Amino acid sequence: MPINAGPEFFAAQKKYMEAKTREEKIIALEEMIRTAPGHKGAETLRAQLKSKLAKLKQQKEASIGRKVFAVPKKGDAQICILGLTQSGKSTLLSKLTNAKPQISSHRFTTTKPEVGTLDYGGVKIQIVEIPSTFQSAFMSIAQSSDAVMLLYRDNKEKKELEKIISEHRIRKPMIEVNNENLDEIKEKIWDKLNLIRVYCKVPNKKPEKKPLVLKKGANVEDAARNLHKDFIKFFKFARVWGSSKYPGEKVGFDHKLKDKDILEIHIT
Repeated sequence: MPINAGPEFFAAQKKYMEAKTREEKIIALEEMIRTAPGHKGAETLRAQLKSKLAKLKQQKEASIGRKVFAVPKKGDAQICILGLTQSGKSTLLSKLTNAKPQISSHRFTTTKPEVGTLDYGGVKIQIVEIPSTFQSAFMSIAQSSDAVMLLYRDNKEKKELEKIISEHRIRKPMIEVNNENLDEIKEKIWDKLNLIRVYCKVPNKKPEKKPLVLKKGANVEDAARNLHKDFIKFFKFARVWGSSKYPGEKVGFDHKLKDKDILEIHIT
């Protein structure tokens, strides 16, 4: 038993003894190492804890670690937030979305993915916070997402994150965040998703408030196909406001749409 250990150490030790999963043990050991006495008499203890932690991290992940932990995609796009512990991931998630993750000054507070939804001009963007343990099971979410947000405080943290991304073979568009305001972050997210918003309308009516979300470079035919198969089969012409030469210009299938265009499709 360590000499002069504080209550935080014994609380972490209790969590370690009661832990049922590999991830829980890793988190508890990290906390034990952080709160262990720093004097010379506890050197052996600290060495033993670090050895246990290293062995746990090298082991093949048990139970949840062998599986792919999926977060079903909801909305128009999915983005994952990656950052080291205490980098502000939970705080950013709560500011960007409707999520209410646990926010604490303690390290490794987030032990499972936290999910929220960002509404960007009617576009629903699902944002997933990945725990800083970087378990393969959780990193699989980032591998299947549309983009990854890197949250770091300095270049050292940025390099650590880049190494983790490389180890997990994540090849997605990267959104780097470091001290920007919320509006700038939202703009970065939208730019990286490579999407456009098209507001559809019927003749003599106002455009729909919720946009049709398409890949950048999409044309009228792509929009028609997304709306209904009959729009392809019975297409006559379309009118466009925004990217057209003049408001309400009559166009065909090949007309390329741009962000915030208004589209009116006419059928026979």
